[in-house]
Amino acid sequence: MEFNLVFHSPKSDRCDLCEKFKVTKQTQTLTADIKYEYDVHRTSKMNMREVRNEEKKNKDLPVLLFDLQNVILTPHVNISSLFYLRKLNVYNLLAYCTPTKQTYCALWSENLSVRASNDTSAFHKILTVLTEENDITESITWSDSCVPRKRNSIISNSDLDFLKANLEVKSVTVK
Repeated sequence: MEFNLVFHSPKSDRCDLCEKFKVTKQTQTLTADIKYEYDVHRTSKMNMREVRNEEKKNKDLPVLLFDLQNVILTPHVNISSLFYLRKLNVYNLLAYCTPTKQTYCALWSENLSVRASNDTSAFHKILTVLTEENDITESITWSDSCVPRKRNSIISNSDLDFLKANLEVKSVTVK
């Protein structure tokens, strides 16, 4: 049996600030304030990437990178008249653990749940599995800065519940 499989690099997501800079530059409405804000943002982003890459090289400290990927529209068709018949969104949460080089994937459809912080806090189940399999006592997690996935009380409480349930884990650093 033969399959016609094609792999490509996914398009990268841009944050609101990067998109604002791009649009104002294209429309020639770029101000000094927007340019300065963008430069600070870009420098911060580059510094963060350097720190993340250095942490990934550390074999003693596990780093878990997770991200909610693009929504998968189903059914997938390439016929223009059927494009608007897509009825179901499928969400895809990926996590990558540096010491084991394992990738974990959680898929769910919108009829089961949405992509709110309750759903993305489920990545702590992956942390639990990694802790049990690898005797991990501390960990660093990296995600994008999207509020539903990182910067809210539900994720913080999920971190706390994970630490209470796994007493051998002394710390989880969220970045």
